[in-house]
Amino acid sequence: MTVVMASSVGRRWGPGSAAAVAVAVAAATVLCAIAVLGSPFTCMLTARGTQQSVALRPARPPLQPQLAGLGNSSRPAALPCAFNTLLNNGDVQWSERNGTAHRLSIRGCKLHRYTHEQAKQCLAGKRLVFVGDSITRYQYLSLTYFLEKGKWPAPLGGVPGDPSVTNEHEWPSWNDFLKGTSALFGGRELCDCYRAHYILGVTPKPPESEKFENRFYTSKDGKTSVSHFTYTTEPQTVHGHAGFPPYINGQKPCLPANCTTPADWQFRLAPALRKVVGALQPTHVVLNSGLWGSSNAFGDDAWRAIAAAGLESVSQQQGRVIWRTTTANRGPRGPTRDHDASALQFTAAEGWAVLDAYTITRPLMQMQNQPLWDARHFQAVVYQELNLYLLNMICEPQL
Repeated sequence: MTVVMASSVGRRWGPGSAAAVAVAVAAATVLCAIAVLGSPFTCMLTARGTQQSVALRPARPPLQPQLAGLGNSSRPAALPCAFNTLLNNGDVQWSERNGTAHRLSIRGCKLHRYTHEQAKQCLAGKRLVFVGDSITRYQYLSLTYFLEKGKWPAPLGGVPGDPSVTNEHEWPSWNDFLKGTSALFGGRELCDCYRAHYILGVTPKPPESEKFENRFYTSKDGKTSVSHFTYTTEPQTVHGHAGFPPYINGQKPCLPANCTTPADWQFRLAPALRKVVGALQPTHVVLNSGLWGSSNAFGDDAWRAIAAAGLESVSQQQGRVIWRTTTANRGPRGPTRDHDASALQFTAAEGWAVLDAYTITRPLMQMQNQPLWDARHFQAVVYQELNLYLLNMICEPQL
């Protein structure tokens, strides 16, 4: 087995003394878990006969952070790690199998590898919302596939008759991808989605305002919801149709890949976080502006508004909002750490956590057989490891 790691050194934020670690661990041990029966989607779906324009808000006790212990006393206690910060480049390691990526590890930390049952217990009562472009969509699809099927997607795709949920190129067309991936979730995912057909270099490419892909999944037991809103960067909008959360409006949702009409609502990112994402009462929001442009182009005023709106979207639930740095990719135009500089500056000022996907995926660019299916998008094994890291952020005690 080979281990690949980055050679340069970045930053890692965390307590600098044993005393601080002891205090943090002691604080974590007194927090208690919570199980919230039912899903906000259940409330929204039963409200279609009403004229409510946002999700119904049942009374809920304040959510508390959940401990890593999942009722399994035989499991060794995990060492607390600073999963919610920027990582040192040199601390990220990947093992290899068959010449490509296999498993992620973080030097000095125990990265717990959650089983399906453990993940279900941890996420019970939680409502996760992802906001971003295709690299965030594939992380959403990887996680929902795991929750629905009890296993992760095939690590490298390419399974005959079973195209990957993390590679739209394995499907005959965009709309086949949208319909087919949604169908895998047994009717438990609503997909406000459609892509107009076009031929690259022959017919005009549809504008972003005419592309739709917002997804809303509720687990089989109704205890967990995971959603994804497409967002591609300023000045583009988050937009969608009535009939889907949070704007049910008594309307029947269009079928996957059949949402062809113009958007019924659209917002720039900051108001979308407050009005749309916030209406879903998320316990965790994971946001990334994607590969479409550096976060630095937004401007300071926009970032102040976005950072405050993200915090507001989870405040009622005492939840957490997470900036997901942009994954590495190959080629001279690949993102650097500076790609997320403004986002990190302003979200840190509002107390956001960080899922450092850039540092996690950077060592993969050094592999001879890079786990990518194009210059920007990874094979399923990488999204699996990013989701295991996210589960550690959500479920494990933090320094």
